[in-house]
Formats: sequence, structure tokens, C-alpha cells
Amino acid sequence: MEITVNGLIAGIIERLERNPAERGRSRLPVAEVVETLRFFLREGVQWRELPACDGRASGSTLRRRLREWRDTAVLARVHAVLLRMVRSDLEAAAHELDVIVDSCSVRAKHGGDLTGPNPTDRGKRGTKYHIVVASDGLPLGAVASAANVHDTRMFPELLRLALVVGARIARLLADAGYDSADNRWLCLREGIQPLIRRIGSEHGSGLGVIRSVVENANAWLLNNKRLDRRHDRSAGIIQSLLTTACIFVIANRLADL
Repeated sequence: MEITVNGLIAGIIERLERNPAERGRSRLPVAEVVETLRFFLREGVQWRELPACDGRASGSTLRRRLREWRDTAVLARVHAVLLRMVRSDLEAAAHELDVIVDSCSVRAKHGGDLTGPNPTDRGKRGTKYHIVVASDGLPLGAVASAANVHDTRMFPELLRLALVVGARIARLLADAGYDSADNRWLCLREGIQPLIRRIGSEHGSGLGVIRSVVENANAWLLNNKRLDRRHDRSAGIIQSLLTTACIFVIANRLADL
């Protein structure tokens, strides 16, 4: 039987979740919550525009389940499981990856956690999404920050996210925004060759061809209308939605195999 993207994700979550004690009404099936989450992320509707109906969760139920999955790190574990599934054969598991880091900014008209004046958008409040992607296009991790946080400060977290999911990294590529001796040392300590363009150096290194992979990944994130503008004030919700967007990219890749 063919497994759908939503069914694959729901099945992993069911295996990872501890069975809660039944109190009152039975919980909504995970598959219906995942279906609602995918619709919410992609279409960017408001929480109140998610009424409970057949096959869909209400906005309040979705918010509650997202909070539970954040507190128990379920989404992060689903992300790691899917990446292991993509590279389940021995040849892929032994292959060292090149990874690329980058960021993009979105407006945060309603403010909230992790917002700040965006220096590239006339100082308007915004949030920055930082992402680390393998050279095959699979997102290894994503994290949010205020728009005025310099990229180099988020580099250690991006490297940690890539290592946590078990990536065997040969080289790390980044633009001059990540240029620092500390970041190069972090790579070398892990046996990774840092290819970070130095501030003031001339263009033409050829890294742009490879870096297009991470630019495509940023575009995939922003194709989700709930992420292309900062709608939610909670840092926890934003981070959960970023991780969810990465999960759907990987699950879609598995569905195409």
C-alpha cells in the first residue's frame, strides 16, 4: 500500500509519542493533526479559521499539539528519523556531505518574540530564518532569530543542528556574513573544512553555484504562507513551524523515491 507524506509523518509521530493517559474525550488521530498542520503552514490561514471538521483539527487543538510536540522534542526527532531514512543504505550513510548555511528575513508586523529592526528593510521589525542544508538540497536544521542578529552569531547553532541529525560533513560553505576565526575553528574542531568567503575578498570563487542549493531551500520555506510573513508572536510556534517545513521537504523527497 502506498504511504502518503502525511501518513509517513503521522506514523513516525505515533511511534515517538508516549501514550498519554486517556481522560475525557479521546484524542484526535495524529494523521488528522498532521493534515491540518500541513494546510495551516502552506495556506497561512488564521488560527480562528481552523474549525474542527471531518479530517481536520481545530486551531486550538493544533496549537495545543504543537506545544506538546515542542516540549517533548517530537518534531526534532521526526526530522532526524526522516533524514536517516533518506540515507538508510550503507553507501549513502558512509558518504560525507558538503553543507551550506544561509539566512533570509521576513517582516513581523505584529512584533513578538525573536523580532528586531531589520537593517535590510529600513529598520522595520522582522525575524531572520537561518538554515543549514546538505548539498543534495535536504534541510538539516533551521532556527529563528531577531532580524538584527548577525549571521555569524547563529553559526554555532546551525553547525550543532547539522551534527545532531548525524550528518557526516566534509566541507561547510558560507558567505562572508559568517566570516570569523571562531567559526572556522568550530569547523576544524569537528574535522570539517570551512569554505567561508572572507570579508572584502573578491567574488568568483565558484561557491555561488553550490550555494544556490541553500537559496532554493530558503525559497521552499517561504513558499509556506505561514512563514513568508511573521504572523505568530510566540518563538515556540515559529520554531515548530520552521522544523515542520523542513520535515515536509524531506518527506516529499522520500515519497518521490
